[in-house]
Amino acid sequence: MATSGAERATRSFRAGDADMARRVVLHIGPRKTATTYLQRVLQALVLEGHLDPTVYPIVTRDRTDHNHVPGLIDLAREAGAIGLQEDAWRDQDGSDAQALVDAVLAAPGPVILSAEALSVLPAEGARAVIAAFAPAAVDVVITARDLGRVIPSSWQQHMRNGNFESYADYLALRVEERSSRVYETELRRGFWRAYRYADLALRWQAAGAQSVSVVTVPGAGAPVDTVWRRFIEVAGVPELPEVPPAITDDRANISLTGAETFAIYGFNLAARASGQGRRDVRSSHRALIRRGWLERPDRGARLGLPLDMQPLVAQWAVEDCTALAASGVSVVGDLADLIVVADGEDGVPNADEVARAAGAALALRGRRSQEDDD
Repeated sequence: MATSGAERATRSFRAGDADMARRVVLHIGPRKTATTYLQRVLQALVLEGHLDPTVYPIVTRDRTDHNHVPGLIDLAREAGAIGLQEDAWRDQDGSDAQALVDAVLAAPGPVILSAEALSVLPAEGARAVIAAFAPAAVDVVITARDLGRVIPSSWQQHMRNGNFESYADYLALRVEERSSRVYETELRRGFWRAYRYADLALRWQAAGAQSVSVVTVPGAGAPVDTVWRRFIEVAGVPELPEVPPAITDDRANISLTGAETFAIYGFNLAARASGQGRRDVRSSHRALIRRGWLERPDRGARLGLPLDMQPLVAQWAVEDCTALAASGVSVVGDLADLIVVADGEDGVPNADEVARAAGAALALRGRRSQEDDD
């Protein structure tokens, strides 16, 4: 009889069932839903000695990470249905998965794992990840942010990763994918597998999770630790403090402004034309953001939705909230956090704003050249 991908993953990585932690809290993101913030808080608690490293294992294979993407992606790969760009994970060989499972095997109590990349997994990949930790119960936590912030932020991350697809083209693709539901059959089309929250929750519930909870990320102006307090309510791990350590902007993957994102887009186009590699481009971005833009006193407004997209995205948000309410999945926070309101203001920066951001980048380059000369 043929074995499924989930069975192969279980057979490959399960060992010492009697010693396995009885419960795994699995945070699956998606991206751009305060995932890096939560991961950095958990990492800081471990590094500062406030949380036992067995609760949130940050050292595997002699390497310190703030999340568990490599190991959990290895587990999903065993199922043969990864749902991610293969070139991003071509060096994975199973050792990261084994190291992570070993860490869970050795834990005397509950273990928290976090990997936002899991949100795009198809059903078979989700089953493989959950099966790998049996007989431990797996409680899945989904963090959810409104599409009015997620979509612009996702294009921003797309640019920070060195891509060169225009904002207009990026938005048009999201419209096409949602209407055609092509993401249900094509692994490389993962956006709506992650951000149609009711479908995401039900997929992991059907995959065998003991529970699935959705934590909503509040809107702008809420205390920065609100999402942390909601997360620990769901996690149910007594060792987690109510007051989290402070995380600096650069560690929390702070958002760029609209003008800065469009400037990055221009840099990426220039880098592509000159044949510069994506790794070098990303390195330049990090230096620019940390040493240049984060120090600007007036960085401008965050990137938002174009006026003509706002009514459609608002409609999507209502559809998704209705589906989530009907799913019966536990929601911590408020579904109103996920509603998108068309504010009548164009969220795309004008040319002058982009020029000022690009000018700040050139000024940084000039200062660095002067320092090298000195």
